[in-house]
Amino acid sequence: EGVNNFSGLGAQTPTAKKISTTNVSGFGYQTPTAKKTPIKPVEGVNNFSGLGAQTPTAKKISTTNVSGFGDQTPTQQKQELLGLSGVTVERFWEIINPVILMEERRKKEEERADFYQPSISILTPTWNSSLDWFVETVLSVLNQSIYDWEWCIVDDGSKQPEIRNVLAGLAEKESRIKVLFSEDNGGISAATNRALKMATGEFICLLDHDDTLAPTALENSLDKLAEGFDVVYSDEDKIDFDGLSYIESFFKPDWSPEYFRGVMYVGHLLCVRRKIALDVKGFNSQFDGVQDYEFMLRVSEKTNKIAHIYKHLYHWRKVKGSISGDVDAKAGIEVVQQAAVNAHLERIDLAAKAEPGLGRHRVNINPLPRKNYPLISLIIATPNISESLNQWLENFLSVSSYPKNEVILIGGNGTENLIQNPAVKVLSLSGKFNDSRAYNLGAKTAQGEYFVFVNTNLEVAVNDWQRHLLYYAEQSDIGAVGGFLVFPNGTVEHAGIVLGKLGKVNYVMRGFPTNHDGYAGSLVCAREVSAVSRDCLMVSRENFDLVGGFNEHFFSDYQDVDLCLKLRKKGKRIVFTPRSVLINHESEKHKQGNYDVVDYMLLLDQWQIDMDMGDQYYQWIMDN
Repeated sequence: EGVNNFSGLGAQTPTAKKISTTNVSGFGYQTPTAKKTPIKPVEGVNNFSGLGAQTPTAKKISTTNVSGFGDQTPTQQKQELLGLSGVTVERFWEIINPVILMEERRKKEEERADFYQPSISILTPTWNSSLDWFVETVLSVLNQSIYDWEWCIVDDGSKQPEIRNVLAGLAEKESRIKVLFSEDNGGISAATNRALKMATGEFICLLDHDDTLAPTALENSLDKLAEGFDVVYSDEDKIDFDGLSYIESFFKPDWSPEYFRGVMYVGHLLCVRRKIALDVKGFNSQFDGVQDYEFMLRVSEKTNKIAHIYKHLYHWRKVKGSISGDVDAKAGIEVVQQAAVNAHLERIDLAAKAEPGLGRHRVNINPLPRKNYPLISLIIATPNISESLNQWLENFLSVSSYPKNEVILIGGNGTENLIQNPAVKVLSLSGKFNDSRAYNLGAKTAQGEYFVFVNTNLEVAVNDWQRHLLYYAEQSDIGAVGGFLVFPNGTVEHAGIVLGKLGKVNYVMRGFPTNHDGYAGSLVCAREVSAVSRDCLMVSRENFDLVGGFNEHFFSDYQDVDLCLKLRKKGKRIVFTPRSVLINHESEKHKQGNYDVVDYMLLLDQWQIDMDMGDQYYQWIMDN
């Protein structure tokens, strides 16, 4: 039942578009560049940069050569990279002392007290740290645009006297820097836990000893946290091997718990309410190598008040021998990642197992064998019932392995019933055929606990496609789940629906090869999306009734988008799963992109304001 390299698609055609990929981060993030086939009246989606106004509450200071990171544009200002090598202790202080002296002068001018309660504590473990890199880490902290921070550094048994020398000097010269020296090397989790115990701020954030913060990293984080969040994370990029350029920007979605189980996407910068960090007992040494990821899994079990900042606030240095520079640098890391997810699934009582995914540092969530099988109603609407439909139904059901189905088929008024299968219930819709009315009629007649709306162009590519849909549909906070629809030539047709400003609607990554990772694992891991297609959509009877079913004012199109948005308004997540694969032998209408204009205008009338806020699970780079 492996997916994306499945045989049901047949031979890959020579004309299928290939993708050149660029590694964008240590977790194998890849930037797809495939050519897409447009769908819906307007193609493309605008990226949006904000989630509402931010309430600045952090104490700010005037700074020199430090400015806001701003939106994601070529004119962003960041700390100038030095690209140093061979930095001695003397050279270190030549660079750092003027910055500390300048801060002392500002403190006197502003009559700031030497002692105050910091708002945020930075946690950094060090171990034989290179001064070439650490000097820039120090500069990035000292040049923060707010002053009410503290920096808790734990040296984890360094044998190199240079780093111990400068750490002791920093603690002596800057009262906001606390340093603790360990005699033995206990590992990164143990050292971070000791730093956590030193912290006094309301929030903590994590900074590695060779990385840097954007000048407004702490200010932006505190502003967002002040809106009532317990956790915030930001976009990030990397510092190249030469230490002279910022490269490989990584754009993240808003909090997506399902996606996070498959991809370690949160990364840096991560800021967490200190009480929650203590409540989850900090970091677990058993998961060194993915300790931040495993920590965030446990944090997410305590709170869902998690926000994303659309700014590159963290710069991850590419280092040889590190995942930042080589995704294969740490052997066995994927085994530890899977173990972290399996422990998480067990704690939250989800009946699934984390297994190796398709791609580096990817996790496949595989539902465990079932003991009971709720009835699933396959609801199919078509104006005309033909003899070929009888054969299609027989093939469709014979390939599907789920043992407990019923089929509700809704045809147009006066359509002759040519279906000979007694297991299929055939209904007739009076008046002009309306897909939404037909689906609602089918749902009222259906006996199943779960509905799957499918179209008659589909061919089953993996026989357990319903099992993967049902795993998500059974979860109480998921409203609807959609399958992975592919074209016969081996390219993507549907992997989730994207909504954007000015009423833009599109199928994300349409036209990509099906064996591609997508952007940051988005084609090989289940993830949250704004909407999924009714061509293969599962929803529980309870959730369908909760929002009143399909809006019957939509005749042909967009009732799926409307249904998903109504479910999201009720606090439900919409999920796309790449494990439920079907081939879509698309109709001529879809090839031509002919969609009902009246339905489209109704969608805008209902949801224009929400769509103008942008798509929280989409970044423009996913389709570029």
